[in-house]
Amino acid sequence: MISNPMPANSSFESPVVRWSSSAIWRLGLPLILFGILWADLVRQLSYEWAAREQYAYGWFVPFFAAALLWRRWLDRPAPSQPSVFSLRLSPFNFLLSAFCFLLCLLLLPMRVIYEINPDWPLLSWLYTLVVVGATLYAFWLAGGLSWTRHFAFPVVFILVAVVWPWRIEKALTQGLMQVVAGVTVELLGWFNIPAFQHGNLIELSTGVVGIDEACSGIRSFQSTLMAGLLMGELYRLRVWARAGLVGCGLLLAFCFNVVRTLLLSWQASQHGLAIIDKWHDPAGMTIAVACFFCLWFAAVLLKSRWSVVSGPVVPVPPLSPREMTSSTISPGPLSPRKMTSSPISPGPLPSLQPCRTFLLAVGCWAILCLVATEVWYHSHDIKETGVFRWSVTLPETNPTFQKIELAPSTVKLLAYDYGTTGRWLEEGGVEWNLSFFRWRPRSVESVIHARLHRPEVCLPASGYKQLAESELVFFDAGQLKLPFRKYTYSSEGQILYVFFCQWEDSSEKQAGLKASKQAGRLQSVLTGRRLLGQQTLEIILTGCDSLEKADAEIRRRLPELIKTESRDQSLGTSSSAISRPGRGTF
Repeated sequence: MISNPMPANSSFESPVVRWSSSAIWRLGLPLILFGILWADLVRQLSYEWAAREQYAYGWFVPFFAAALLWRRWLDRPAPSQPSVFSLRLSPFNFLLSAFCFLLCLLLLPMRVIYEINPDWPLLSWLYTLVVVGATLYAFWLAGGLSWTRHFAFPVVFILVAVVWPWRIEKALTQGLMQVVAGVTVELLGWFNIPAFQHGNLIELSTGVVGIDEACSGIRSFQSTLMAGLLMGELYRLRVWARAGLVGCGLLLAFCFNVVRTLLLSWQASQHGLAIIDKWHDPAGMTIAVACFFCLWFAAVLLKSRWSVVSGPVVPVPPLSPREMTSSTISPGPLSPRKMTSSPISPGPLPSLQPCRTFLLAVGCWAILCLVATEVWYHSHDIKETGVFRWSVTLPETNPTFQKIELAPSTVKLLAYDYGTTGRWLEEGGVEWNLSFFRWRPRSVESVIHARLHRPEVCLPASGYKQLAESELVFFDAGQLKLPFRKYTYSSEGQILYVFFCQWEDSSEKQAGLKASKQAGRLQSVLTGRRLLGQQTLEIILTGCDSLEKADAEIRRRLPELIKTESRDQSLGTSSSAISRPGRGTF
């Protein structure tokens, strides 16, 4: 840093730097190649942003990060001195370079696995951390520790858009929304409106109101977290002030979420559930805007007292094309500048050649990883053989059969291509509730949607408590063996026996829900399975004395419900529900 600030009456004229085509090529090519690595990371993360509404805010994060990086670039500090930022093989430099080299080597296996597992939180975090680490190392090569610390926040900011681990997300989703529902029920009681809580659902005299797909808690929680971190960086608040701003934002999100839920529940109790469609979007938009401006106001208040106040900034002389690409730069006065005071020398500048070489090498390696990934999966394409597709034939001739029409919001949330649902009674008073959904092999988002539809996600949101879960078992259905997992749930004395099957198109032995586990995901990579069709079958039985009786009922009726199809037949011609826009509860 320069010890003497620039005099107030000094004038500064920046010289016009003329860039030759060769200089632009030598500097631009490494940046473009390294940018491919970031573009691929954003593309992989965007699958979750597109498939899951609670992560839709992630589309803005790369643009915010780029803007913050440019803002940091405008007031960047002087690079570290060569004596401190030396590339000699000191123990620290050797270990840091070796660690970065190992991280870059991991890009190849991680990229191959990540191609078909963009919804694997562990891999998403590891892959993102590798890209972030490589970027920070590039800044370290360019400007030493001072540049690494200065540019760290914009680089690390992309982490707020990475999908959270499933257990943490589930705990926040269920926990926050149950608290919101409980507070809303208490507030409704103050207004003499009778209401009862069932998990994330609120039962009124006019019907049951859901808390916005049971996922709005995590959506508002994460988006507000992102906004709080963004405003803290924009106003350059101190660390503890940023933490306070984030905490204030999370509290605001919770309070406004309660207000929204209270408003919708009050309208539903007065005018019926149909009124929710009219008020849902306006209430959500109004509260989101109000939460943003309240958070912004809090950031302005904190800025007035607790922003980081830096000393006078002495402009660093711009580097010429020759200096930017040379291996050594000798110190000297600012001869190109014209000042009214005496010239100020910023001291010797480090070489950018190591950074340029690193960016070029990592960019080429990233391209090689992308090519290797495509070669691997194209060489392992699974050919369709035999009969492997199946669908469900509902007993519509049963006098007790009822077709279940899903709410538009549920259709939008599941985003399936074909679905059929129904309920009926069997002998002995056993009630069947069946849901079958299929996702065509059209995109990565369809695979993500299929993996999200699971009993342990949906039923707890409706107030059911899981009592037991079995290992994977196979049920005979004609010439097929369907992999099922059995669950037992209870709520207010009612016992539900749930049988859930997850299937992906292939003639191989099915892994069922194990395909979503770590071992199943790795096995899919080894076999080269990519963008296969997915379908799920969920059967819920009530009125059975035990799980064993429910198991026997499923085995007895399942062959009659399953209809196999050849590869030339299509499920898409059915007149059942097709994915369409919607909103509301799930």
